[in-house]
Amino acid sequence: MRIAHIHWSLGTGGIETMLPDIVNEQAKTNDVALVIINDWVEPSILAKINQTRIRVVLLNRHAGSRNPWPIIKLNLFLIRFKPDIIHTHAYQIIDMILYPYGKKIRTIHNTYNKSDEYHKFDKLISISKAVQDFTVNQGFESVVADNGVTVSSILNRESKPFEDGKLHFIQVSRLDIAQKGQDILLKALGIVKADFRIDNFMMHFVGNGADEEKLKMMTRELGIESNVVFEGLKDQMWVYSNLCNFDLFIQPSRFEGFGLTVAEAIAAKVPVLVSNIEGPLEIIDGGRLGMTFENENSLDCAEKIVAFMHDGRNENQVEAAYEYVKDNYDVSLTAQKYIEVYKSVLADE
Repeated sequence: MRIAHIHWSLGTGGIETMLPDIVNEQAKTNDVALVIINDWVEPSILAKINQTRIRVVLLNRHAGSRNPWPIIKLNLFLIRFKPDIIHTHAYQIIDMILYPYGKKIRTIHNTYNKSDEYHKFDKLISISKAVQDFTVNQGFESVVADNGVTVSSILNRESKPFEDGKLHFIQVSRLDIAQKGQDILLKALGIVKADFRIDNFMMHFVGNGADEEKLKMMTRELGIESNVVFEGLKDQMWVYSNLCNFDLFIQPSRFEGFGLTVAEAIAAKVPVLVSNIEGPLEIIDGGRLGMTFENENSLDCAEKIVAFMHDGRNENQVEAAYEYVKDNYDVSLTAQKYIEVYKSVLADE
């Protein structure tokens, strides 16, 4: 089977960090290409791709450019490659594809996606049951192929780098208040320090984004500047090697189609605390395998953090969560599910 994956960028978001793992798996038994339209390509993510097996095409378009040449190059490549499957992973890419052959597949990577282009695809894939349910409410059917992580690549034995006697918490995501909810978490930490009078913690934010300065200002206003570290952008190798050294992973998202970083933390055998929204709840099996707090409720988040600081790790829960993620959310399973979807679409011809 000839498969062409097409995406806007190869940056540090969840889609981009998973795509190399997907194409590497699929290339073991198929002829696979990966086309990146825009010029945002992180070298560390590109280096993950097995380019001896996979054709990587970088069109180097500037975001927002009206230059038609990248569109022409994309379609000339498709004419030469003759894919059976054209798999896109984001909004409006389909509008750049003029090549009339091959089955068109779209993976929907989040809730609250626009649905106006869904009718242009032969099959839709949702990354979780939560996304599938949302898509049904928009009037479209889809197949679930859960997102996945490379469990075997994530270290799960801590090397004890912190010697300050404090508990160290972590969140890994872009700094985007509207979706990722870092403001909710900062307010919760302010409550932990001011109301519960607990100060022996450090919160590490890994990632960058448009809201960084706003969040830094919040730490000063809340009196927790000395308890918060903005680590900046880290490559996936750093994340996979260092997650295991933290005491608690906190994901306060307002909405989330899945939650790759939650699965990564569990694979690193780190306890997790997530907002009680559909995507992350799936990963922790409805709350059996992790802690939850009420979405957008900073006080509830604070109380759960304090409870964790008092009670410590639940080792049985951590081990059960690890086994659950390994059995259900390894990226090899995602890649295989994609292949099954492709075969079913081709069989319908």
